[in-house]
Amino acid sequence: MNDFPWRWTAVALIAINAGVFVFGGLGSEPPQARQGELPPLDPNLPRVDLVEAPGSAEGASGPACYTIGPLPTLLAQQRASDRLAPFTSRLKARQTEADRDRGWWVYLPATNRNDALALTRRLAERGVEDYYVVAGGSLENAVSVGLYENIENARERQRRIRAMGFDAQLEVRRETVPQFWVDYRVEPGEAPPWRFIVRASPGAQRIQVPCTEYSLTANDES
Repeated sequence: MNDFPWRWTAVALIAINAGVFVFGGLGSEPPQARQGELPPLDPNLPRVDLVEAPGSAEGASGPACYTIGPLPTLLAQQRASDRLAPFTSRLKARQTEADRDRGWWVYLPATNRNDALALTRRLAERGVEDYYVVAGGSLENAVSVGLYENIENARERQRRIRAMGFDAQLEVRRETVPQFWVDYRVEPGEAPPWRFIVRASPGAQRIQVPCTEYSLTANDES
């Protein structure tokens, strides 16, 4: 029996299979990276350069000076100093004062103590009970008839008292409050935990200042 046609048929099948393998490989996805390996990056993608490395030191190019505050309490200042001290070459705690509005004050002016007592008797006769005579300060002997955080509530109180025949006055209530600060200097390579201090004291900021701004002695917390 002549097996010549069968030989050509086998050769043709082999050639077809080889062609399918080659052309099929061209359209397939690239092989997956082995477990634990990252695939190579596309060289056409843009590259990102970090401006500042995470956790970089404050005084990277030389000594730098900062102040943190205002801190709300003496305890907050002490805690801030304790956290900063291991990372600083100069440290100073200081205190300032600031005026702060505390609401609105409704009062009746009086020239002397006797006038104030006469006003309180008239208030009592009209059913007003929440009042007191101011004992000192710029408005000594005035009769206070209300302290309010909201200006509209204060104005309403003023209208009611005036409707009774009194000369009710309205004034901003202010008080002097202490503010606490920590000034410090860092050398190259140091990174104090100032962010934690600022987050723990709402309203506080870290501000860079000239190193001649404050007279700092080594770890002086006076």
